[in-house]
Amino acid sequence: MLQEQAREQAPRIRRRRALRAGAAAGAAGLAVAATGGAAPAAAQAAAWRTMRFEVTLLIGMPVSIVRAGSGPPQRGDWFHVDAQIYAAGQTDRPPIGLYQCFGAWTNAATDTDAFDQRFTSVQFRLDRRGAIMGILNEGGADPSGHVGAVQGGTGEFAGALGTFQQLLVSGPVTGVAPGQAVVRGVFDLILPNVGAAGRAPAQVPRGSQEGQEAAAGE
Repeated sequence: MLQEQAREQAPRIRRRRALRAGAAAGAAGLAVAATGGAAPAAAQAAAWRTMRFEVTLLIGMPVSIVRAGSGPPQRGDWFHVDAQIYAAGQTDRPPIGLYQCFGAWTNAATDTDAFDQRFTSVQFRLDRRGAIMGILNEGGADPSGHVGAVQGGTGEFAGALGTFQQLLVSGPVTGVAPGQAVVRGVFDLILPNVGAAGRAPAQVPRGSQEGQEAAAGE
């Protein structure tokens, strides 16, 4: 009888031991995950950095392609704008790059009460640094309220994300003739920490000696 009871109790004891061992292993796994998760999170944060900076744009002559052949642009018409880029507030000094944008009129040029009037794709090309590309809306009832999305970049700005705004400057501007449009470009960027060795080559100004040497060596 005693032997039979011992045989019946043995499986139950083994099951209890297995359950205790499993619970201990699970607790240990949770502890490892809790302590080990901090390091990857810190590493992920260190892989990115933020950058805020501004430039000043001196707008050139806008061009629109209108279906009507003339008159104010209407919804569906197309446009192109370029501008010289200057360091923030330094329009009395040489430009540091070229701005280009193109897009579609989303509402008529006369519909200034609309939420927006244009949807545009833009490129800020900064000499010896690289370029920043993005999209945003323009115009409408509150032009300064539009916030664009940074879609990427080259050179120093390779892998860039973030937001930007284009804000019209009012009043006299040093070195700028009255009536010429001046815009502030304001960026809040998130950039990968790839290091100098991992960055793509920055764009060299077109026609420069360095650019000609680089082309000749290819």
